[in-house]
Amino acid sequence: MEYIFKSKDITKSYKHRKALNGVTMNIKKGDIYGFVGENGSGKTTIIRVITGLIFPDSGSFELFGIANTSPQILTARKKLGAIVESPSIYLNMSAYENLKMQSVILGSYDENKIKEVLSLVGLSYLENDKKKAGDFSLGMRQRLGIAMALLNDPELLILDEPMNGLDPAGIVEIRELILKLNKEKGITFLISSHILTELSLVATNYGIISKGKIIKEVSAEQLKNECRNYTHIEVDDVEALVSVLEKQYDFDTDANGAKVYGDVSLNDMLSGIIDAGIAIKAINTVKSSIEDYYLSVIGGNKND
Repeated sequence: MEYIFKSKDITKSYKHRKALNGVTMNIKKGDIYGFVGENGSGKTTIIRVITGLIFPDSGSFELFGIANTSPQILTARKKLGAIVESPSIYLNMSAYENLKMQSVILGSYDENKIKEVLSLVGLSYLENDKKKAGDFSLGMRQRLGIAMALLNDPELLILDEPMNGLDPAGIVEIRELILKLNKEKGITFLISSHILTELSLVATNYGIISKGKIIKEVSAEQLKNECRNYTHIEVDDVEALVSVLEKQYDFDTDANGAKVYGDVSLNDMLSGIIDAGIAIKAINTVKSSIEDYYLSVIGGNKND
């Protein structure tokens, strides 16, 4: 398994505040890694460590297999693009002028490349438009920022709160762009956000961070299983209940009964249980969401 980024026990403090407290995380090649955490949890700090904007106090990491202590880490960072907090756009320039300026800074001005990235982000219509970026919508600025980050053909693209402040149409545009770049260009993403429902529509894996600690890493499939709706049935004979449910239901047992997952006909299920002579003590339908799961995971870390 090839990893784009791996870290071990990274710490970073500012005066008396520990922004990162032993961060260990793993981003595989091809991932859309959803980085989830409350404001001040350490998301932007770890992004700044990855991009080289700051250095960790302790711990280590590898980027594209290169250790952070190696002189080659500078070469490794040429394979990434990033938008940290907000796109660095010249508001008094057009889309094309912004991209041309960024190309010059990178030392690789190529008119065809500018046209290519404009097309990738859906802004081809602005190629010859003199409209200034300051007059763009937030969604257009975000897409222009991503175009600028694509100029060096990154293998890892880091987006810090890319949906923040966007209207619903803008959010959909950015979501579709992320999926397109991941599928068609094979770009790995690290996306920090607190909009969990939006992340759930694109992410393949998640890292949950709170109080500077990675509390859990989980795949989209695992998260889907954790967030399934279910009906909990409490009975007097769990063994007998299993014999009824195992014929056609998806369920897990506990000491008092079972969780039955999915949309089921309660009438049919309860009839089968009652016909088997099993006494039902309680029934409770639970609708679980990604927000519920997130809160349950960080619950033990709130007062650390």
